[in-house]
Amino acid sequence: MKIVYKDLVSLLSLWLMGWACSQPQYMQSQADTTFRGDPQHTGVYATKAVHKFNAIKWAHRTNGPVRSSPAVTNDAVYFGSGDGYLYAVDIQRGEEKWRCKTEGAVHSSPAVANGVVYFTSRDGCLYAVEAQRGKPLLKFQTGEPLPYKWGFDYYVSSPLVVNGVVYFGSEDGHLYALDIRSGKPKWRFNAQSRIRSSPAIAGNMIYFGDMSGYFYAIDGETGAQKWRFATEGVKFNPAEFGFDRCAIVSSAAISGDVVTFGGRDGFLYALDRQTGQEQWRRDYEISWVISSPAILHETLFTGTSDGRFAHAVDLNTGKEKWRFSATETVWSSPAIADSLVYFGDGGGNVFALDHRNGKEKWRFKTKDRVFSSPVAADGVVYIGSDDGYLYALTGTDFEASHAQRTRRAVFWEASTGFNWFRFGIDEQIRDYFVREGYEKLDAKALAQFMQDGVATKTPSVVVFAACRVPATVINDSSEAALLRQYLNAGGKVVWLGAPPLAYKRDPKTDQVVALDFVIPERIIGVRYPGNSAIGVGGWYQSTVTAEGVKWGLVRDWWIGGFAVDVDQVTTVLAHDETGRASAWVRKYGGPEGTGLVQLWHKRDGQEDLIAIKAVAEYGLR
Repeated sequence: MKIVYKDLVSLLSLWLMGWACSQPQYMQSQADTTFRGDPQHTGVYATKAVHKFNAIKWAHRTNGPVRSSPAVTNDAVYFGSGDGYLYAVDIQRGEEKWRCKTEGAVHSSPAVANGVVYFTSRDGCLYAVEAQRGKPLLKFQTGEPLPYKWGFDYYVSSPLVVNGVVYFGSEDGHLYALDIRSGKPKWRFNAQSRIRSSPAIAGNMIYFGDMSGYFYAIDGETGAQKWRFATEGVKFNPAEFGFDRCAIVSSAAISGDVVTFGGRDGFLYALDRQTGQEQWRRDYEISWVISSPAILHETLFTGTSDGRFAHAVDLNTGKEKWRFSATETVWSSPAIADSLVYFGDGGGNVFALDHRNGKEKWRFKTKDRVFSSPVAADGVVYIGSDDGYLYALTGTDFEASHAQRTRRAVFWEASTGFNWFRFGIDEQIRDYFVREGYEKLDAKALAQFMQDGVATKTPSVVVFAACRVPATVINDSSEAALLRQYLNAGGKVVWLGAPPLAYKRDPKTDQVVALDFVIPERIIGVRYPGNSAIGVGGWYQSTVTAEGVKWGLVRDWWIGGFAVDVDQVTTVLAHDETGRASAWVRKYGGPEGTGLVQLWHKRDGQEDLIAIKAVAEYGLR
């Protein structure tokens, strides 16, 4: 093992920090924040919940998958990425404060204690860096990794900081207790198998599992083994299955005298934490339990792999209370805040469920798998995705039952004449939003939808999958048109591609007979420059603004047209290289998130419908 100090000042800082940590105090005060929220890894966060998702507060991009779970403090969020960096970003704006380079993917979830961030990397090192500036303080190199050939080895052990000691597992087969003051191991326990499970503590006992299927209780002071529990996985030979059925990747959760964890053997276990005696087990029929459990009162929450569900079970008996079907594997570990439980799945979704009955309250779709575990803090849910982003999701912090029910719809009608979209793109847009729970509207139903919005002022949004505005809502080509009345009443309309009001159609043939850019100016108050359908002046690169990211446009740029002068709109979501607004919002007196939204969509190719949906639902309550 090798220890590297960057300079004498760092050494002194560590000594002072270690001295402060060594003073007698309650264990939970040792870390400002840690994996799963507390040293017992209960996954419970005493904070404001996000009862209704409204917006992406910010999304910070990295150059690798974000499987690390974030650590959140008052002024910063710390997380790792597969690109080999640990990131510190401003908690309010999502702007990078600093980054720390390692020689491996950082899938560890950091712990923050006394102004220092601790994390591990696939390069086999534990790092300590200053929380404010990212200055390296300590790099501790563990030994050579033990062989492992069965794949899906996505996570590394996350550090636990307690009483001046950092505990963490390593792929060299050891659990380390590193003294902060000296930077040297206080002890190391040899499990003779890789350790990806993150250690939890109760009393003075450390609990963790290894990749061969054993679960341990270790004395935190001496490193002496108190007991070892053999899961079903120790009996299996992975070669007989073609995949690993031995490993414990799940981290333990502790409540009272019960310690729980899952295994790749397909079981969820509850043991007496004092004796290691099995209390109960649940059989998931080979499906891996990689998700680390969360525990609230007498209920345990976890997910499973091939079973593709999350559920709640009785902590004392293991009996299922409710089950929720996800879209893909659930490796993300649930987090609980207020009455909600949050987790992600391999389909890219972030779910919020009522922890009492498992009913879905909301979901958000990222652009790739979600193997990160969420953290809730002050009305924001933070979670990473394999799309390379860490998301900060926000919304209302009160029960959804207190809010009006938002109506969501998508307008589409078959074209008998001119159709701006080609190759069935409009039908793909329609089908996506219908799958996401939107009402499908034709011209008659669209008029009724807008009339209802004017009459009741119930929060609502309609996405135009068809690049046309039917006569049922623009029978008066002025501000008196039903479309404008709906917008004035706080309704929300999302247009994709070309501005549909500019196309004058023959009512008999449905063919375009003229382009008239005066019509949209009369009805919606937006003046488009030029009078040509060929991009209205050309095709230019467009770049998403900070407001665009806030609304949900995490794509960096595209080539598009039909941009307008910025003084025509309320909010610029993207601007082109000429300085015009190429994606924008114009409000008509309603609250934030309402009004007319113009987004770009190619005529004959797929676009990011996940982002379009996020924009459509931004700000709605």
